Amino acid sequence: LQCTKVWIPDPDEVWKSAEITQDYKEGDKSLQLKLEDGTLCEYPLDPEGSELPFLRNPDILVGQNDLTVLSYLHEPAVLHN
Repeated sequence: LQCTKVWIPDPDEVWKSAEITQDYKEGDKSLQLKLEDGTLCEYPLDPEGSELPFLRNPDILVGQNDLTVLSYLHEPAVLHN
């Protein structure tokens, strides 16, 4: 398992960064995550698996003036940048 970071929706902060702590297998009903503050949580997935969380860009790309250089261009990536 590599250090895969994702964005999950949050009612207070809009998006929270988390790291996947267990490999995802097709058909899994949830993802095991560790938030930036070290809290472990379970992120529920829809049965079709079509609503996976957004992938987070590598830290080296944060703060870019040109958004086209981001590996992943979606709402949480733009807001974080």
